[in-house]
Amino acid sequence: MKKNYLITLLLLISVSSLLSQNQLWQVDLKESLYEVGWIKQSNDGTIIASGAKGLIGLNNLTGETKWHNKELKAIDKNTFLNIDGLPLFYVEYTPLAGKTRGLIINSSNGNVVFDTKDDGYKIRNFTLFADKELILFELIKDKEQYLMSFSLKTWQKNWATSLGESKGLLQKLTKASFINHGPHFNKENNIILGLKDKIYALDIKTGDVIWQNETDKKIKALVYSEVNNSLYLGIKKSKKLTVLNPSTGEDITPGKLKLKGTLIDVRPDDSNNLILVETEGFNIIDPQTNEFKWKKSFKIEHLNEVIPHEKGFVAIGKDEKDGTISLVDNDGKKIWTSKVKGYSYYVNPTKKGILYVSTERSNILDYEKGKDVWDKDVKFKSIPAVTYDEQEDKVILFENKKGYKFDLNTGNIDLFAEDVALENVKKKTPLVAEYISGAGYLLNTSQHISFLSSSGDLGYSKYYDPPSSVDGFLKLAQTGLDIAGVDLDIQGSLDNINTLTALSNGAYVRSKDQTDGTTETSLIAGMYVGPDKNNMATVFEITKKRFFNSKAIRTHKFIVAKIKNDSGAKHYIYMINKKSGAIDTQIELLDKTPNYLIDEIDSVIFVNEKNHLISSHKF
Repeated sequence: MKKNYLITLLLLISVSSLLSQNQLWQVDLKESLYEVGWIKQSNDGTIIASGAKGLIGLNNLTGETKWHNKELKAIDKNTFLNIDGLPLFYVEYTPLAGKTRGLIINSSNGNVVFDTKDDGYKIRNFTLFADKELILFELIKDKEQYLMSFSLKTWQKNWATSLGESKGLLQKLTKASFINHGPHFNKENNIILGLKDKIYALDIKTGDVIWQNETDKKIKALVYSEVNNSLYLGIKKSKKLTVLNPSTGEDITPGKLKLKGTLIDVRPDDSNNLILVETEGFNIIDPQTNEFKWKKSFKIEHLNEVIPHEKGFVAIGKDEKDGTISLVDNDGKKIWTSKVKGYSYYVNPTKKGILYVSTERSNILDYEKGKDVWDKDVKFKSIPAVTYDEQEDKVILFENKKGYKFDLNTGNIDLFAEDVALENVKKKTPLVAEYISGAGYLLNTSQHISFLSSSGDLGYSKYYDPPSSVDGFLKLAQTGLDIAGVDLDIQGSLDNINTLTALSNGAYVRSKDQTDGTTETSLIAGMYVGPDKNNMATVFEITKKRFFNSKAIRTHKFIVAKIKNDSGAKHYIYMINKKSGAIDTQIELLDKTPNYLIDEIDSVIFVNEKNHLISSHKF
């Protein structure tokens, strides 16, 4: 019995020693804030702590208090919003007496640079336009929608303009953008945007409404062409494409842009023409004349998408059971048409041909005759995990216990791994893949991690039970495939589709971008004000280290897990070696539902425990 106690004591001492060696600092904010409800990290690294006695900014390297705003008590964590690329964040504060206020705060010094106290706005979304030195904020006030211009020079509001009443409960409660199309900027630099059934043109300097247009149905497409300074408007279920003068809103549509079906899309091609896609076919609009180039539109069944390509136009028809892919020349004539079994949820041109992935089969159609390149179809029951092997110059696909190597240059695909059983992974688990230089491929979700060698051998596979709360933990966003109007039994990460599209177009994600974090500090962008370039004051500077290097860490993955034993459940942050699967560092969390942040740039974990102890741990 004494021996067991001794072993336990030694283990506790070793764990305590490990954690104390890794701990950089700890501060107790009970006196300052009484209770710390949550912590967040701003773009410049500052740790923002919200409590019952105000809002505090902590130096992330030392834990020292940089600023303390005692007025902003018990801020709702769900309102916190970092403004990308700037040392600014947004929160909403509800005082005991009075209306909810929205504030934009400089995280470096705690200064409030914008306060809706007098106006009663709530920020729902924003878009930064660095070239125009402004941020466009989308605001809600009662039932009204507003657009606000915020100067990056002065860090003050330029103007706020009403864009009509907010319709629908979802629009009022969520932070989703209420701008459906745009913003576009015409040759006069006016702002043009579309909201459901309304179009607004605003003066960029004053926010005054230059003109507005209300349609009888929802706007399906609103495309601005710089080539001819024209605005193309498509309305749901309309048989006409309307062309507007963006300066006045005047209808300048020629008489030959009538539709035979309903509008799907209007998009520019590589030659500054516009592709008009409707249910009954597609055609090309000459921006010089605003008329169709082809006498007849090209038609295929269930037309859904058109992709411009150097070989012509790839027209894609999508149906739940059967689809069609056609290659069309620049004169609107068919080169070939091929039938595709199942719903094609991914179609994209590659060097060898047109790669498609459907619910039934996958293959490549060659550009000459539209014939299958692969001898046998590859069948994916879910969206495959995708990565790029830089050493072999091949795309790696993994799905349903099988690994494939796909050569984009030759079009060949080889099965290199079979019957790979991953722990607690089903065929619809949305796996994400990552290439580990010279070793193999990491397959992971937020709670799962496995390693597959380049030869197809499984190195390790481990699933960790999620904690009581994963709030504050940096994790990949995983979603199932959701295609409007189509009921599909296909799931996976949509990030894999985006990755595959980039790879198919030659935009290889190099291993350094995925796994090799840099630590040098170099200037990426900045904002300076002053009478001339010799007398400029720095407003802010964006560095690579803080703002552009937070996607991945070179050698490890972080997973937060709940471990059950006879005495109950404990929570740990594990730093797991990607190659070996070994837990190189672990931090035990004192709370069942702690709040914690992982700063992959400085290799630090920040933990808020017992609602007043903030600690920093090096990993």
